[in-house]
Amino acid sequence: MPFKPPVVELDRLKMFFGDPYEVNVESAVGRFYLYQPTIGDILSLGEKKFYQTLNVFITNTTACRLMLWEMGIDWCEFKDYHLFLMLFNQINPDAASLIFRDFDITTFEVMKKTTDNGEELSLYNHELEIEINEEVYYIVSQYLQNCFNIFPERKITSNPVLKQWYINKDKRELENNKKLEESGKKKDTSIQSVISACINHPGFKYKLKELRDVGVCEFYDSVKRLQVYESSTALMKGMYSGFIDAKSISPDAYNFMKDI
Repeated sequence: MPFKPPVVELDRLKMFFGDPYEVNVESAVGRFYLYQPTIGDILSLGEKKFYQTLNVFITNTTACRLMLWEMGIDWCEFKDYHLFLMLFNQINPDAASLIFRDFDITTFEVMKKTTDNGEELSLYNHELEIEINEEVYYIVSQYLQNCFNIFPERKITSNPVLKQWYINKDKRELENNKKLEESGKKKDTSIQSVISACINHPGFKYKLKELRDVGVCEFYDSVKRLQVYESSTALMKGMYSGFIDAKSISPDAYNFMKDI
């Protein structure tokens, strides 16, 4: 049966204010805090270096399905947690220190732990007496996904024909990306383009220099809120001008203060 990761409940208000997020669960030894980097932190370290490490924590098996498939692993039956353990040695300690400020996560080692469910793998640091097991991983992963507004697409199926179609599709995309890179036409996605769009919008409240001290959760919340405000304003203008039938529109659609 395809594995479905659990949904973790997060304190979004604390995240918005940039407060450290405590990770303390009964299933794992020790407790620690997750910290939220600012735009300035990422700028100082280097965007590419930071996001390469961030990807280790937030990616899923669907995003890496071609790599897993070529290793003889069915991504639909493989856990994101086990993928994380596979990619763990790719973490840059300087980048990780922006999230784990109290310790160096790269010093943790994979160990086997006997539980009521049998043997399980986890990361452990004997000096700190801190463990990162599967439950802790999902807290960290979903915390960072929500902070950075990055939610990887998940495509899970039990149909072998559809699985092969996905793999063939990924192979074609990989070849196309290689050709674009060789021709110099491939454009990397960047936080710079998001910042540029926002600071050139009259409704964005931050100036460029002020963004250095803004936490990423607050920044991306502002980006999403700006988009909601623009769409709701356009909708209301259409309704008042008579071009849109208000009866067919939910009141929530033009409420820019709604939950996002």
